Amino acid sequence: MFLSMVILLILLTFVMLFCIKLVNKRVVRNRKSVVHLIWTAVFTTICYTAFILIPSDRPFPAYFAAGLYFLATDWLVVYLMLFTSAYTHVYPISKAPRRIIGFLAGLDSVSFIVNAFTRHMFELEIRHSGRLNLNYWHVQLKPPHIAHRIFVYLLVLYSLVIFTYQLIRVPNIYKRKYGSMLIQIAAVVGLNIFCAAMNAKFDYSVILYASLAISICYLALFASPRKLLERIHSTIVEDSVIGLFAYDNEGNCIDANRAAKELFAVSGDVYAAAEQYLAGWLETHKNNPANVIGSEQTLMQNGEEKNIYVNYQKFSDEKGRTLGSCFQFENRTEVVQKFKDEQYRATHDVLTGLLNRDSFESEVRRILSSANEPYCMVCSNIQDFKLVNELYGAETGDRILAAQASIIRKASHEDSVSARIYADKFATLVPKKHFNEQRFSESMSEITKSGLVDSFRLHYYIGVYDITDINEPVWTMYDKAIMAINAIYGSYEESISYYKDELLQHIIKEKETLGEFDRALEEKQFHMFLQPQIANSGAVVGAEALVRWIHPEKGMISPGFFIPTLEKAGLIHRLDLYIWENAAQKLEEWKKKGKEDLSISVNISTKDFFYLDVCGAFRTLAEKYDFRIKNLKLEITESALMENVREIMKALDGLHAIGYDIEIDDFGSGYSSLGMLKDINADILKIDMIFLQETKNAKRSATILKNIISMSKELGMTVITEGVETKEQVDFLMDFGCDMFQGFYFAKPMSLEAFEKEYFAG
Repeated sequence: MFLSMVILLILLTFVMLFCIKLVNKRVVRNRKSVVHLIWTAVFTTICYTAFILIPSDRPFPAYFAAGLYFLATDWLVVYLMLFTSAYTHVYPISKAPRRIIGFLAGLDSVSFIVNAFTRHMFELEIRHSGRLNLNYWHVQLKPPHIAHRIFVYLLVLYSLVIFTYQLIRVPNIYKRKYGSMLIQIAAVVGLNIFCAAMNAKFDYSVILYASLAISICYLALFASPRKLLERIHSTIVEDSVIGLFAYDNEGNCIDANRAAKELFAVSGDVYAAAEQYLAGWLETHKNNPANVIGSEQTLMQNGEEKNIYVNYQKFSDEKGRTLGSCFQFENRTEVVQKFKDEQYRATHDVLTGLLNRDSFESEVRRILSSANEPYCMVCSNIQDFKLVNELYGAETGDRILAAQASIIRKASHEDSVSARIYADKFATLVPKKHFNEQRFSESMSEITKSGLVDSFRLHYYIGVYDITDINEPVWTMYDKAIMAINAIYGSYEESISYYKDELLQHIIKEKETLGEFDRALEEKQFHMFLQPQIANSGAVVGAEALVRWIHPEKGMISPGFFIPTLEKAGLIHRLDLYIWENAAQKLEEWKKKGKEDLSISVNISTKDFFYLDVCGAFRTLAEKYDFRIKNLKLEITESALMENVREIMKALDGLHAIGYDIEIDDFGSGYSSLGMLKDINADILKIDMIFLQETKNAKRSATILKNIISMSKELGMTVITEGVETKEQVDFLMDFGCDMFQGFYFAKPMSLEAFEKEYFAG
């Protein structure tokens, strides 16, 4: 038995050396820790084999070999601990424990080497075994040896705890990886304790040391990874989102994973369905000799279309003989749908479902490039749509736009293309013969009856441009349809307008006017004209300042054209500032000439309050020029007062505080005249000429006019009536008590020179 044990230890040593050579040839994880562990096991086995073979008459070598064996067990469990950490990826929080363990192992090693001289750790004595018929060394342990055993068992316990922890927490497929390690380490410890407890002649646990090292090499680097790989591959295939049908060389389906079964949801044998699918595929691709074929296909599943990418692959051995084949099915339904959605969003307006601006342009170009009949561009716009959003909210506004888009689709012909350009502006390209003006207009008016907005009257404008040049830029066509809308915008009596070349000429003229405005101001091409205001005594008491543009080349430009143009462009405030300053300068000049009883009335437009600090501007004029502030009358129209009452009233209070008189112009032309008078502290009321025009209800008109004048007197306001053209009107107004008059009966607007020549003579 003794000889058998020695031979076994020698064989195990050679096997371990072979394992080291094998491990060093392979590129594997944890190789370093495995190699260290096996080398330590080799050293431990050699030391113990040498110890039991030393003759009984050689005590010192026996003590030395036994000491090496015990110190080797220290380092064996140290490297087992290091392997455990590397294998399980569970490391100490810091390097300090490893350094402490290394220090203790080194101290223990020195102690065992010194023991050959001191005998403080163990003693050896010769004993005889009658059954084995041999003498053997019996190790008599000393109390300090207990520290060595505690140290070794604690390190082994660490490895056992780590492997147990991993065994509990990892998935089932990894339990074999850690369980086999745990069992073998526990077996080594158990045998070692058993040998010590039974006071055995030999330490049989050395055999398990070597066996453990060999087993670790096999399990850690070969068997466990291979089996894990098989399990993981199997799990990956089964749980993969890629469907898989696998076939043998005869076309029989041998495997189908979960994804494939779900994709080919059939009642019955899924393998039969897979074989049928293969047969159909081979028939379709019988002329394609490639081993790998990819194809996009669609499948119907529960009434839904599935987009899949099919990859077919044949497998052959080294001699080209067919081993089998497989299908891989990638469900791309979501990807395809996402792409379609993105493509839709890139070409369509999400809210209305109509084309967006860019797609509309390309579609119009495509249709017109092959058109053999005339087309027209139809655009629509809602008046004051921003107000709808403010009053009823953006959600209601969106519902109106969606309803409008739906109506446009219904009213359009199949050869038409429609788009939402932006906000509430829509455009449709439609064959001219299919555009029905009445039908289109009636369809648009349906929204006003839909009840989306209760009290707000939606008014649609439709602009139509008959396309004469199909090569014209699309947005030029659109702009021309919009020009047609702009020509009637603001009118509730009209809703459809057709583009005419005159509209373009008007736009061009507006652009020219705006382009020349800065230079005209700089060169003082704008002139202040005055229309006299006559008191009921017949004396001239002032004049209204009116602006005239006298162009050096074009001559007189109509104020009926350039004033609305400047208002629309937001430039009127600059012209008003210019006229205000001219009036203040002229009043200063008149004061020096002794004509300080004359006043000039200047207009304040609605836009001035948006672009200027009106109060600040007139305060600056009062500081810059020496004139009687009361002589510069500030006219503001009744309609302007209605637009932003709070802000304008605040400004008027400021102007009053400076000393200016406020004059309400065009009184009677609006809808809230009487209600306005109670809130606005005005000084002068200028009655609109509408009351002097001929009417069937002349008596009613006279009664209203008479009462307005009477009421103004009671409010302490001076009354001036404009538009007076006949002596009868003058007599009529004087009978009612009107204070002042202005109109062609007395004088037309005239230049400053003509005014001063006419009224300053003498």
